[in-house]
Amino acid sequence: MDFSTKRITIAIVLISFLMMLIVSNLPFKAKPFGDITFHEESKNMALFIKGDIPFDKVVITKAPGPILFYTPAYLLAPSDANDDELWVYGVVFTSIIITISLLLIFRIATSFFSKEVGLLSLLLFFIFPIHCYYSLGIIGEAPAFFSLALAIYGWAIAFHEPNRKLGWIVMTLGLWFLILNRPNAMLILGIGFLVIFYSFFKNKIFFNTYGKKIAVTFFSIGVLGIGVLQLAKYITGNKSGMNQSSYFYYVAHQGRFEFREEPTDFRFWDNDFRSDSKDYQNWSKSGEYLTKVMEKTNRSYEEVYKEFLINDAIEHPFWFTRQFFVKCIYGHLYFINSISPEKFVMGPFKGSMGYWIFILIINSINLLIIAGAFLFLIKQRNLIDYWIFWSIIIALLIFHGLIYMEPRYLFPSRVALYIMSAAGLYRLRWVKNIINRMAVYLFPISKNDKF
Repeated sequence: MDFSTKRITIAIVLISFLMMLIVSNLPFKAKPFGDITFHEESKNMALFIKGDIPFDKVVITKAPGPILFYTPAYLLAPSDANDDELWVYGVVFTSIIITISLLLIFRIATSFFSKEVGLLSLLLFFIFPIHCYYSLGIIGEAPAFFSLALAIYGWAIAFHEPNRKLGWIVMTLGLWFLILNRPNAMLILGIGFLVIFYSFFKNKIFFNTYGKKIAVTFFSIGVLGIGVLQLAKYITGNKSGMNQSSYFYYVAHQGRFEFREEPTDFRFWDNDFRSDSKDYQNWSKSGEYLTKVMEKTNRSYEEVYKEFLINDAIEHPFWFTRQFFVKCIYGHLYFINSISPEKFVMGPFKGSMGYWIFILIINSINLLIIAGAFLFLIKQRNLIDYWIFWSIIIALLIFHGLIYMEPRYLFPSRVALYIMSAAGLYRLRWVKNIINRMAVYLFPISKNDKF
């Protein structure tokens, strides 16, 4: 890979900056602080490190990754900074990290395919800049996105130079941080071991070259991950009633009612949007019932909810199966929940009609990207070489299809999805011709050229 070329790097930085400005001024935005948890816990961690608050104020109740991600940005802010000022520090930091992720994505696509495929990968991100949207909130999506970009970049190095330690170290750090940001991504390790097992019998060259090193990588990730999770539990102690375990069961309980009897109701799971929903109302009633069970039986939250989840899946196999597939479809569709269709205004798109036309456009682009990825998977030989690309998508679909789904939960996998899509779409002659014409102005004509 020849990275002496500066044009594409400058273009990525400038276009990313422009896209961030455009998206930040749209009439709809991601929630500035998400569910507030990551913001509050990162703020307290930063204040503790500065010596402004005692240790008993520091907790990590959910995934520790976002806390590790946003705390450095908050450390740069004054101790008396308010939430809005901290948001600026966090968003500026996130925007820089997302831009770095795009630089890595170009290098990944170039390494496995060509600079033209790398260019097309970036164009897909700029045509559908969902990464800019998620950069405007203190949420876990952006750090998970960066983590996967780092992990695949490590695999790109390791794939071409398997005896070079740098690639394996970078991939280990990337997957480790990905799991810390999105513990649900841990299934990628299980799929990875299946890849190793398959290669042992069906692809000896792959196994002899990469198999043992991948296994060592996964073992290292497991040790590091368990270590950080135990540290998070130690930090939190009994200072909070919520922890990773109880939060998992809370979300899984939501998932048992998502698309349960209303498989076509794609409204956001919130009282502001779903108060009249049968599934939402039944979920609320079920929570009240389980609370009474805990009080009567004096059993723990985890025990009662775990029993309900298992029994409900066994008693309603049809709902369970249908919910899984509907969730997988829903995860690839995008709706704007921060503004009602009647109040929607963006350029020529106004009111309910404008809202649904706009939703149709962005989802058409999204479906085109998915179609490109399918084309890649169908046409590409030696898919085992790209195991990390498709395994993260499968891992997230399985987990959230079984537990609870929101489109943002699949967002980190777009690092892999867009690269595969670009590789698939570039096989189409008319797409190839367009990209080749654009590439003339960005890439050197000869290797001796310097930009």
